[in-house]
Amino acid sequence: MKHKTFIIGFLLMLCLAGCQSGQLQVVSLKVEMQENPQGVSTPSPRFSWQITSPGVDLRQQSYRIQVASSEEDLKKEKNLLWDSGIASGDESILIPYEGGKLSSGKAYYWRVKVATNQGETAWSAINHWSTALLDSTDWRAKWIGQDTMSNPGETNKGNTRLAARYLRKPFRAEKKVERAVLYISGLGAYEAYLNGKRVSDDVLAPTVSWYPEKVYYNVYDVTPLIGKGDNLLGVKLGNGRYFGMRESPTMIFGLPRLLAQLNIEYADGSTDTIVSDESWRG
Repeated sequence: MKHKTFIIGFLLMLCLAGCQSGQLQVVSLKVEMQENPQGVSTPSPRFSWQITSPGVDLRQQSYRIQVASSEEDLKKEKNLLWDSGIASGDESILIPYEGGKLSSGKAYYWRVKVATNQGETAWSAINHWSTALLDSTDWRAKWIGQDTMSNPGETNKGNTRLAARYLRKPFRAEKKVERAVLYISGLGAYEAYLNGKRVSDDVLAPTVSWYPEKVYYNVYDVTPLIGKGDNLLGVKLGNGRYFGMRESPTMIFGLPRLLAQLNIEYADGSTDTIVSDESWRG
């Protein structure tokens, strides 16, 4: 009898654990189909999510989205940039933002909860995204690079050798850094480092484009890589497809170039900007 009681109790514990882990909740939050993306360029980003439930035949009946410029404001429901209110419908993919105008290069925080035919969820975990540099005037950086070949005797032929170039910019951060974001593009490819650590494991960045018409750039949150005091931003700049090297002649758009802008926000509200310009060294 004791043996049977033990088995029944154990099975009940498993059932309760399974029910708890499979509770009704909102998960897999995405902005523009990405989780916590950096550098979203659309002025009206779109939200998506999924719902998990231990039951079957689950149907969403309404949703509510909230957006704020800080995680604390969102938790307190203060200074909200957008509160969708209770919106009837089963849509949960690519719901457009309909709040106030978003600023360039800023972080935003959001959450969602839904009502279903099986009950209501609690608020989801808070997720975030950041906006890109939305206007050309937001760029303070300049394209930098050599305008001529290192060896005067060389010419821009298809088999010209041009090794990767190393560029660096020392700077100081005198106060506690709250947020730091690097906006960077290299023609044709680059690797970026802060204080000797790569800012990303991306390879052959940025994405190849038709350079006469469009150039892509990448956005990285580098807050953990910056320390108080002296810092060093370094870039390894390669040819990529911009300056093609082949045994046979190939299309050459120009010599490798770099565009980099590091926006720093300090805990006291002040800001600083490190840009690619004539002060960089090779």
